[in-house]
Amino acid sequence: MERFKSFGRLGSRTIGMDVDRGAIKAVQVSGGGGRYVLQHVGYHRLPPGAVVEGEVADHDLLAAEIREFWNSHSFGGRSVVLGVSNQQVVVRLLDFPSMESEDLKRAIGFEAQDHIPMPLEDTVLDYLVLGPREEGSDYDRVLVAAAQREMIDRYTSALRTGGLRPVGVDVKALSLTRSILPDPFFAEEGAVVLLDVGSEITNLVVTDGGQPVLTRSIFRGFGEFVAAVADAADLPADEAEKQALYPRVGLGHDQGGGGEETPEEDDFDPALAYNVRRGLKNAAQALAEGVQVALERHHSQPGSREVSRVLVSGEGALISGFDGYLGGLLGIATGRGNPLERLAANHSNVSDEQLRAMEPVLAVAFGLALEDE
Repeated sequence: MERFKSFGRLGSRTIGMDVDRGAIKAVQVSGGGGRYVLQHVGYHRLPPGAVVEGEVADHDLLAAEIREFWNSHSFGGRSVVLGVSNQQVVVRLLDFPSMESEDLKRAIGFEAQDHIPMPLEDTVLDYLVLGPREEGSDYDRVLVAAAQREMIDRYTSALRTGGLRPVGVDVKALSLTRSILPDPFFAEEGAVVLLDVGSEITNLVVTDGGQPVLTRSIFRGFGEFVAAVADAADLPADEAEKQALYPRVGLGHDQGGGGEETPEEDDFDPALAYNVRRGLKNAAQALAEGVQVALERHHSQPGSREVSRVLVSGEGALISGFDGYLGGLLGIATGRGNPLERLAANHSNVSDEQLRAMEPVLAVAFGLALEDE
């Protein structure tokens, strides 16, 4: 989808920036047409209170963190595309009679008020024509996105105060269609769900034929997994996060792992592992319920196809066995999304090994950085 028009388009060395409660993540690429070269990667943990529920909570704190982050890296230029996902962002799929672009723009401006739960004069509005509703139809399916202008202004102000130049804003869920959606030529029959489990919000987009047909923000993320582990295992938050990401526990090791113990694993505690896993399962179940609600909404739409595959990314995808366990709960084949498959080469500041470890948490930033082909 085109970035919100009030910010214009991009050059050939795009920087995508994903900001959430947990961290700033940024990716710079060059090239295009499927021949992208990674130029730089940045990751910076944020202190509590800078971003809450996907919105700027402390403008000055976020601006200071952005400046510190940028000064510690060597990105080329200061122009960035920002991703947004919160309660002030709305995406709707609407049907309009086929018409010229100017007529459609006016029709959307008239019709959108009935579908966007905020005054249009207070929003930034964009749309994408997906094509005929069905073969031979005189109606087009149009994806309409709206975001509260004040929310956008707080983000862009923090970026400018931090020394950067915002040149585009995109919906995080839609950015996943550029980073982890398989090539439509190789995509299996049926719809594909892209699911990015961020630190606080899970962004979901259902795609069909390579096009987004439904998006949702689920206000559960990796933080809920950490909180569930802390509660189940009676651990402080920092230790709970460490245990949630411990490869030998996770969601794919119900028998406590296997094989020979390494020296670092001599203190493996089966009782602790049981409680950690119990917390992870509780959080996964709650997230799966939210995903299921979105899938039911998708299936209620006329002409919708069954979901054949789910691809996951985000901090949640770092949990060992997460994709397989979630797939079992949903009853749908589930695997990791692979944004690195879009790259022809890595010329960045991180090694291939480091990049592979970071890949899930960079999916949104990659999508923001990649130009529409």
